[in-house]
Amino acid sequence: MKSIKKIISYTFRFSAEGTLYGLIVSLFYNFSNKSSAYYPSDPSFTTKFANPLSAMTVSVILWALMGLVFGFGSFVFAIRQWSLLKKTIVSFIIYYIGFTPLAFLAGWFSLNIVNFMIFTGLFILIYVTIWFIRSYQVIREIREINNKIKKK
Repeated sequence: MKSIKKIISYTFRFSAEGTLYGLIVSLFYNFSNKSSAYYPSDPSFTTKFANPLSAMTVSVILWALMGLVFGFGSFVFAIRQWSLLKKTIVSFIIYYIGFTPLAFLAGWFSLNIVNFMIFTGLFILIYVTIWFIRSYQVIREIREINNKIKKK
């Protein structure tokens, strides 16, 4: 029963975070394109729906699903028996396979080989950058803990 409550809690948290990040990205996109109206994604995405409210509703659902992919995918790093390399590769695969169709459905790129390759390249670049930043933070934390232990 306790684990079901945790799963439900994580589901709400991850979907809310995904929705928040999606909204922030969409606002950034709109401001950077100097839009006079708000579009939850590329305007061509919005035109696929009967009205803007439907486009926004679908966007929120997709953003929530993205949050679930990244939230639950992060649990890979809690598996103590795996090496960091294995955790990194498995999490990358989970994120890429889970996120790519959602990004396509959200209208973030059109389905052709050039856009797909650009998306893949950007995904790899962002993943590696975040991985290096996080690794540096962990190494720094370990050094601080070791220094505190040495002082005792």
